[in-house]
Amino acid sequence: MSDDGEKPFEPAKLRMYYNVGKDGHVDCPEVEQWTSPGNVEFKPSRQQDKFRKIAYRLAKNGKYFRGEWFKATEAKNYSGMKINERVWQRWLSESNEFKIWFFEDFPMIQEVSEEELKSMDAQFWVGIRDAMHEGEDWAYRQYAKTRFESRNAKQEAQTSTELKELRGYFSNSGGDRWTLPTGEA
Repeated sequence: MSDDGEKPFEPAKLRMYYNVGKDGHVDCPEVEQWTSPGNVEFKPSRQQDKFRKIAYRLAKNGKYFRGEWFKATEAKNYSGMKINERVWQRWLSESNEFKIWFFEDFPMIQEVSEEELKSMDAQFWVGIRDAMHEGEDWAYRQYAKTRFESRNAKQEAQTSTELKELRGYFSNSGGDRWTLPTGEA
């Protein structure tokens, strides 16, 4: 019974109006379809399932490279077959759903979004500003390096291109191209 005097939940009465499962949950296909991760109809082999379990465990411990996962299949306590890049590529080519199934719950798999990068950039600049305000020398050096070196590199690349064009123009005929031909008398 709730605190505000409402009658207790009565699944029998609710069944008159809605399709209620034995566990008391209302079946709602629209909501279930919306929350479903999609139709991933992939059925992994025993070897794929074993490999995914070991790869997932390693990824949770910060080991994200496939080479580390492959090496773990060579351990004596691993009961599955040895997996290598060739086997991995074959699995990927056999089914498009394999990759979706394999990485579905892995930690840190998604790429960093543009919004997350902008947020990190803002945090970086706030940290540099605060450190500069506190008089930290490293902050001034980092600011100068970040702010001006990239601009200088772009300018140097542009200048270099212009110089190449100019040198090419003058070197073709030893500078004769910028003189006028003499008139005939």
